[in-house]
Amino acid sequence: MSFVKMSMFHWHIVDSQSFPLVVDAFPELAQTGAYSSKKVYTPQDVQDVVSYAAQVSPDNPEEVDMPGHTDIISLAHPDWIACNQASPWLDFAAEPPAGQLRFSSKDVVDFASSLVKAVAGNLSSSYFSTGGDEINAKCYEADQQFQQGLNSTGATFDSAFDSFIQEVHGSLAEVNKTPVVWEEMVLEQNVTLSNDTLVIVWVSSENAAKVAEKNFKIVHGPSDYFYLDCGISEWIGNTPDSNSWCDPYKSWQHAYTFDPLANLTDTQASLVMGGQQLLWTEQIGPESLDSTIWPRAATSAETFWTATQPNGSALDVNTALPRLHELRYRLLEKGVGARAIQPEWCALRPFACNMEA
Repeated sequence: MSFVKMSMFHWHIVDSQSFPLVVDAFPELAQTGAYSSKKVYTPQDVQDVVSYAAQVSPDNPEEVDMPGHTDIISLAHPDWIACNQASPWLDFAAEPPAGQLRFSSKDVVDFASSLVKAVAGNLSSSYFSTGGDEINAKCYEADQQFQQGLNSTGATFDSAFDSFIQEVHGSLAEVNKTPVVWEEMVLEQNVTLSNDTLVIVWVSSENAAKVAEKNFKIVHGPSDYFYLDCGISEWIGNTPDSNSWCDPYKSWQHAYTFDPLANLTDTQASLVMGGQQLLWTEQIGPESLDSTIWPRAATSAETFWTATQPNGSALDVNTALPRLHELRYRLLEKGVGARAIQPEWCALRPFACNMEA
């Protein structure tokens, strides 16, 4: 990442399927939620990553997504999770297993606030993400205990959720962290966010303008340009004729055409803080990591750092191609398993394999 001048490693470190992060204040989460005792991130592991990142430049904010994507917590605290592994999962979650934090409970609010404070407080980054994506309303509507929690205090879904976010983000403020959230927190949920909150636009590149209209700072990560796992295949079983939800495959050429300032006014342009290439690893392991990321991810570095060519003209895929070939060979020399983008014959003969050649 530092080699191509990427300056931030956003670490989505837990999710519905596994809680590998060892948190000293809540050891039961990894003890029950990790795939195994060998598949965990200890506090020392995290510090090793953070320290190494600091040496080579990337900032290293972590994310503990909530209230969705949290069913794994039910293995330690079943009373804290609504619609725990409810079936059919498709009615209650974006992916299996279903389960979301039961934030109408004071115990859950206190837990979530303490958790993010415990995790974020040990990190050097000034940012920390609480996620907030893909919240399933039906899950909460169908969960009797969640509804009882609302009724006991006279709260509505919106007021309870807003209180939850205020408590969680208040805990981040206590350890001097700026919150980062996914776009739904601005575009779909009725919550109050501080003006310095970073909002990652991911559902569609077109939503950046909608976030900007609300005067929030933007980090571009649109799935229609920058999702590196798109187009591999559908990972949900018994779906022989299905494609991945974000098909097609996002080629480096397509990513390179992204305009960070599209549909934004000159004033709104100042809200753009940068962009991310994102890789979700449902189907990615150590053996396929390098080739899935590189050299494709490098295109966004050039897109966001320069936006123009050295001579001032607009970026274009034709002149970028030889540079990307050169980068790939340099990565290979460093032991990075970067994927070929053309046959070597083409790499040795710039532009000879263009459509119009």
